[in-house]
Amino acid sequence: MTFIADPKTLEIREKEITKYLWYCGQAPEGESLRLINKCVDEVKRVMSAKACYSRFPVEVYPDGETVKLPYGEVKSGVFSRHIAGCSEVWIFAATIGAGFDRLIQRKRHVSMSETAVLQATGAAAVEAVCDALFDKLEKEATAEGKYLRLRFSPGYGNLSLDNQKGIFDLLTPAKYTGITLMDSMIMAPEKSVTAIIGISDTPGRKTYETDK
Repeated sequence: MTFIADPKTLEIREKEITKYLWYCGQAPEGESLRLINKCVDEVKRVMSAKACYSRFPVEVYPDGETVKLPYGEVKSGVFSRHIAGCSEVWIFAATIGAGFDRLIQRKRHVSMSETAVLQATGAAAVEAVCDALFDKLEKEATAEGKYLRLRFSPGYGNLSLDNQKGIFDLLTPAKYTGITLMDSMIMAPEKSVTAIIGISDTPGRKTYETDK
């Protein structure tokens, strides 16, 4: 399935942008705030917010570290505990598109400070796309009497980045969103995300575990 979000309706949060800029909890003001607002407008103008997603069965083994996903078994204690109690998952790939990459290339030759803010804004923008998709899926889950776990991406905790390949084999994101995967397991366009969302009959934790 394909999800397309209207950039005008996406909330690219200032707090999320400042987190990537290491503002350490301080609210931006003056010229900094004006630059952030300018970058939000520019990113919304060039972005193409898309995602592809599908629902699959999942099996969490009792050893506390092995999960059977549709593309094979993976070893990750953190991920295993995160989706314990789930019998299905949503797997998705999302992006804000190649227009952002072209914008960054142009700005690098003009202003490094603006480029840094644009990078943070792009990261916040793809988070907004993921949040919009999650909200849609959560409404569907609620209608079924089910609950969603927080999304979990390859490379987080001890879930290997190599899981990108399995996700791409399943979803073929290039066909639906234009996202491609390099040998390094890095995606293009630059601001793209893959993730797994557990589906369960009971509520899950609202925070992420980081211990292995």
